[in-house]
Amino acid sequence: MSAPSWIGKDLPPIVRDGTEYFLLSHDDALYLVANRCPHRGGPLKFGFINADDEIVCPLHQGVFPITRLVAQPSTIRLDEREAALR
Repeated sequence: MSAPSWIGKDLPPIVRDGTEYFLLSHDDALYLVANRCPHRGGPLKFGFINADDEIVCPLHQGVFPITRLVAQPSTIRLDEREAALR
């Protein structure tokens, strides 16, 4: 069984190529996810993860399945093997 998903709420902003991301752990992997609600542009980083593994937007309480968010082209999966090689 994998560890529960979590959001790196307390981390400083992560900016890459002009886009702000937040750190998300899901299914024992780490991801950088764009810090914008797909619906209204709110900061998903300050939302929460519900019992259905969805991120709830803090702005309007819209829910977004984590599996859908990590599958977006803008999401970056962090690979610890690549980091070790750098």
